[in-house]
Amino acid sequence: MRRLVVGLFSFVLLCFFSVEPVGAVTAGWQPIKETIRKSSKDVRQYQAIRLANGMTVLLVSDKQAIKSLSAIAVPVGSLENPDNQLGLAHYLEHMILMGSKKYPQPENLSEFLKKHGGDHNASTASYRTAFYLEVENNALEPAIDRLADAIAEPLLDPGNADKERHAVNAELTMARANDGLRMAQIRAETMNPAHPGSRFSGGNLDTLRDKPGSNLHQALKAFYHRYYSANLMVAVIYGNRPLPELAKIAVDSYGRVANRHAAVPEITVPAVTKEQTGVLIHYQPVQPQKMLRIEFPIANNSQAFRSKSDTYISYLIGNRSPNTLADWLQKQGLADAIDAGADPMVDRNGGVFAIATSLSDKGLRQRDEVVAAIFSYLKTLREQGIQRQYFDEIAHVLDQDFRYPVITRNMDYIEWLVDAMLRVPVQHVLDASYLADRYDPKAIAARLDSMTPDNARIWFISPDEPHNKSAYFVNAPYQVGKIPVEQLTLWRQTRQHIRLSLPALNPYIASDFSLIKPTTAPAYPQMLIDEPGLRLRYMPSRYFADEPRADITLNFRNPAIMASARSQVLYSLNDYIASQDLAELSNQAYVGGISFSTYENDGLTLKASGYTQRLPQLVLSLVERYATFTPTVDQLVQAKSWYREQLDGTEKEKPYAQAMIPAKVLSALPYVERDERRALIDGMTVQDLIDYRETLFKPTALDMLVVGNMTGQQVIDLSARLKKQIGWTGTQWRRADKVRIAGPRLAVIQKRGGSSDAALSAVYIPTGYDRAQGMANGYMLSQIVESWFYQQLRTQEQLGYAIFMVPVFVGDQGGIGFVLQSGTRQPAYLYQRYQGFFPQAEQRLRALAPADFEQYKQGIISQLLQQPQTLAEEVGQYTDDIERDNPSFDTRAKVVAALRQLTLTQLADFFHQAVIEPNGLALLSQIGGDGDAGTEYAAPAGWQLYPNASALQKTLSVLPHQ
Repeated sequence: MRRLVVGLFSFVLLCFFSVEPVGAVTAGWQPIKETIRKSSKDVRQYQAIRLANGMTVLLVSDKQAIKSLSAIAVPVGSLENPDNQLGLAHYLEHMILMGSKKYPQPENLSEFLKKHGGDHNASTASYRTAFYLEVENNALEPAIDRLADAIAEPLLDPGNADKERHAVNAELTMARANDGLRMAQIRAETMNPAHPGSRFSGGNLDTLRDKPGSNLHQALKAFYHRYYSANLMVAVIYGNRPLPELAKIAVDSYGRVANRHAAVPEITVPAVTKEQTGVLIHYQPVQPQKMLRIEFPIANNSQAFRSKSDTYISYLIGNRSPNTLADWLQKQGLADAIDAGADPMVDRNGGVFAIATSLSDKGLRQRDEVVAAIFSYLKTLREQGIQRQYFDEIAHVLDQDFRYPVITRNMDYIEWLVDAMLRVPVQHVLDASYLADRYDPKAIAARLDSMTPDNARIWFISPDEPHNKSAYFVNAPYQVGKIPVEQLTLWRQTRQHIRLSLPALNPYIASDFSLIKPTTAPAYPQMLIDEPGLRLRYMPSRYFADEPRADITLNFRNPAIMASARSQVLYSLNDYIASQDLAELSNQAYVGGISFSTYENDGLTLKASGYTQRLPQLVLSLVERYATFTPTVDQLVQAKSWYREQLDGTEKEKPYAQAMIPAKVLSALPYVERDERRALIDGMTVQDLIDYRETLFKPTALDMLVVGNMTGQQVIDLSARLKKQIGWTGTQWRRADKVRIAGPRLAVIQKRGGSSDAALSAVYIPTGYDRAQGMANGYMLSQIVESWFYQQLRTQEQLGYAIFMVPVFVGDQGGIGFVLQSGTRQPAYLYQRYQGFFPQAEQRLRALAPADFEQYKQGIISQLLQQPQTLAEEVGQYTDDIERDNPSFDTRAKVVAALRQLTLTQLADFFHQAVIEPNGLALLSQIGGDGDAGTEYAAPAGWQLYPNASALQKTLSVLPHQ
C-alpha cells in the first residue's frame, strides 16, 4: 500500500461518499458538512463531527469491525518543549496515562484492555502527541471513557513523577542502540540553532528535573493546561455501532475535554539555513552499515497533496529500469539499494526530502562516484524527466490501489487516520495519499532545481567515519563541516562521464480486475493434485472474494539445503545475489501491485501476491530467473560483504533482542552459531554457489498453495508450466526433524553486550502438554501475567523500560518467556527480582476471580476466531498446518477447544510446573552491560552454563519427522 506514497500517509481513491447527517444538530456536537471521499469498495461509513468543545472527531461505522478502536491526537510535540525542561512533551505523554480523576489507578486502562482482548499505545513526535487503543466491540464505551478521562482530567500525581522520569530516561537510553534516533539527535545538533527542532527532544534525568526558576511538576501542569485543549485536538472512533451511537460515545467521552482556546506557536525561523547546507556529516552507526544519505530541506507542502510532486521524483529515483540511477549503481557494484522519500512537516514549518543509498564495500570506497551519479541523475530528471506520462503512470497506480484497497482494522490504521487529520482537510483523510489529479511540472522543476550540492546535507555513514563530536546523551560519534571545494569539483567532473537513462514505463501495471465466481467456499484449501513430487492446494478467498488479488506460495521441499553450516552460508549468499539479479523485475512487479519474497522453510520458498492479471506470468518469470541466473565473482564479493554485515549486525541489536535469540533458534535444527558461519564466508566460490543452487529446485518436491482470485484450472495450468519449466525430480515430503524437551533442563547462557544496558530473558517450557495445550496456556499466561510483570518491575521498581512477557514455542512445545532490559541493573539482580515476582504471580493467579479468568479467556478466543483482515492473514491461517503436514487444518480449533476446557487451577498448575518447579526447559539468557563483571550474571545453584544456543540444542532430544 505504501509503495508510492511518501511520508506518513497511506490507505484508501475516489468516490464521493455521503450519509445522511447523523442527526440534526444535537446537544454536544454538530456534523461537519464536507464529504469524506472514499473508495467505492470501502463499505464503511464515515462522518466527521465537531463536538461542542471544538474537537474534531472522525466516526467510522463498520459492521464488519473485528474490534473497536480509538485514537486522539494533539498537534503539540517536542517542538513545544520549554528550553528549561527539554523532553516535557514526552514526559507528559507518560504521565497522562498514570491515573485520572475517575480512574486513579495507573494501570486501570491497560488492565481493562487486557481483560477485553485489547491493547493501547502512545507516541510523541516533533509535531504531535497521540494516544490510541483497540478493544472488543462490546467494551468500546468503558475503554474510551478511560482514555478520555486520562486526557481530560489526568491526576499528574507527584507520586508517580519520579518513576516516569526514570521511565523516560530508560526509554531514551535505549535510543543509544537505535541508529534512526541517534541520527535524529545529530540532525538536531547540526540544524539552525534558532529552530526549536535543534534541541534534545526526548528527555532524561538531567533535562527533566527541578532547576532554578523551573519546578518540573509545575512546568508539567502548565504545559498540560496550555496545550491539551479540545480545540486543538482531533480524534477517531471506530466501531461496529451505527454513526449516531458513535457520536454519542464521542460526546460522552472526548466531549469532556476542556476547550482552553489554545494555539500552537508559529515557527517563523527555517530549520536549515545556508550555514547548515552544503555540509558533510560523518557518522559512525551502531549497526555495521555503509550508507550514503542526501537530505534537502523542503517547505511544508502538505496541502499540495494532489500534485504528488515529491512522490513523482521519488518514483523516478527508485525505478529499476535499465540504466536508471538505481540500476546503474547496482550493476556497477556500488550499491545494494537506493530509495527516496519526503516528510514535509517533521519540522512543522518544513521538512526533508531524502535519498538513501545502501553502499557495497566498493561503493564505500568510491562514494564520491555514487554522489556524482545521484546529482547527474537529478540533472537528467530536471532537463528531460518532467513528463506527463510518468505522472499519469503514478496517478494510475495510486488510483488502482485506492479503488481496490486492502482494508485494515487495527491500531496502525487509526494512528494513520488521526495523523492524517492533522495534515490534510478532513474530507481528504482517506484519499490524500492516493489523489494525483493536479500535474504540476513547475513544482517538480522547482524541487529539482533545489536539489543541488550547495543545498544538500550529505551523510557519510560507516563504522570508520572520522569524528570529533559525540551527540548529546545518545553518544553518537559524528563530524560536520562544509563540503570542500575540491570535493565539489570532483563531483562535477565525475558526473560529466556518467550517462543515465530515464525510466521505461512499467509493463506490469494491471488493467483487468475481473473476479472469478466460485461455486463453493471451502473452509480450508483443497487438494487439487496429490502425486509424487507435486502437491497442489487451492481455495478461493473466503473473506476477500471481492478483491482481484491472489496469493501463491511455492515450497520446494528439501530440508538438506540448510543441513550444515556450509549450506546455510551458501543459501544466504545465493539468495542475496538472486535478489540483486531480480531487482528490476521485482521493482516493476511491486509498482504493479505484486510483492515477491523468498525464504527458507524445509527448502526454498518463493511467495508472490497481488493483482491476479499478471501474477502467474510474473511467478514463472521470477522462478526462472532465480533458478538460472549466473553469479559473478563481483556479485559474490558483494554478497560476502552483505552477509558479514548481517551477522555483525545481530551482535549490535538491542540487549533484549539479543537475550531472546537463544530461545528463538532452539527449534532450528541444526542451529549454527554466527562465528562458525562467519569463518566459512571467505572460502566460498562461484562454483560452490552454482553447485549449491542445483539442490534448490531439481531434487525437490513442490508443495504449492494458491488462495484468492484464480480458478482451479488456472492454478493447475500454472503448476504444469512450473513443472515443465523446472523439471524437479524429488518425490519426498520429509520435513526437518524437531527438537523435543523430554525432561528437566536448567540452562544458563551469558554474553557480554555492546551497550551500557543489560538484559535477561527467562524462558520456561514445561513437559506433559501437547501443542494445543501449550499454546492455550502460553496465550493465557501472557495475557494475564504480563501486566502484573510490567507493573511490578517497570512501574513500581523502575528496573527498565523494555519489559514484556510472550508465549514461547520450542519444537511443538509451548511455554512462556519473561524479558527485561535495564540501564541500571545487571542480570544477577534482575533474576533475583524475577524470583521475587514469580511466587506472587502464582498466588495472584490462584486468587483470580473466576469472572475475570473467563473474561481473559474469552478475549483470547475472540482473537483466535476473528476473521483475517487481509488476504495475507487469511493465507497465514493455513500455512502453519501445511508446514506441519496437518491436512485437517484444525490447529486453531484445537487451541480454542483447549482454551475452553482450561480451568484456572490447570493454568496455575502449568505456571507452577513451568516456572516455580520447572519440569522442562528453563533457560536464562543474559546480556551483560559494558564493564560488567562475571559475578553479575545469574548463576542459580544446579543450573548448567552453556557457551551458546548451539551447545544447548545438541543436548536436547530430537523427534524425527514422521
